[in-house]
Amino acid sequence: MNASTTELLTERLRLRRVRPGDEDAVLALLSDERVVKYMLFPTFSADQAAQFVQSLQAPPAAGERAQEVFGMALGNEAGLVGLCGLVLDPTATQGEAWYLTAPPYWGHGYVTEAVRALVDHGFRTVGLHRVWASCLPENPASARVLEKLGFRREGYHRQNLNIHGAWRDSYTYAVVASEWPIAPGCSSA
Repeated sequence: MNASTTELLTERLRLRRVRPGDEDAVLALLSDERVVKYMLFPTFSADQAAQFVQSLQAPPAAGERAQEVFGMALGNEAGLVGLCGLVLDPTATQGEAWYLTAPPYWGHGYVTEAVRALVDHGFRTVGLHRVWASCLPENPASARVLEKLGFRREGYHRQNLNIHGAWRDSYTYAVVASEWPIAPGCSSA
């Protein structure tokens, strides 16, 4: 894994590593019930946001999977409008993509742009063979993002995710490196 990649640039976004000082932005995103409604993330407190940011600064503890987590910023703006990441399997041959944005930025294509850059990074820099993602059937916007990027729906899982205390069904989508196109408007810095 190439840990030196600290930024991914797209046409409208700068994806940068989450770092100390981002606690308030992480809290704003992950304390919003609308943002975490379909996510495994709990609704964060200030302490949880601080712990999350701190946990990303060090290698994973024994038994924890490595993560590459980026904050989404519009152009050169400092504030974060979202988060995205890859959770890597122990062999770093597969990664699970996840993503979220603040409600004012929904429906503008930012998530598609960010996930395209994230997946491209996973294949080209990290060297992954496969990237997969889950989404709930009641979140069709997430499914559309994945489908636009060439992910294929691989399965429907019954009550496999416990989200905010309720067992939920999910879809699994995936794309493999040999299917991945050259991502337009995406480069790493």
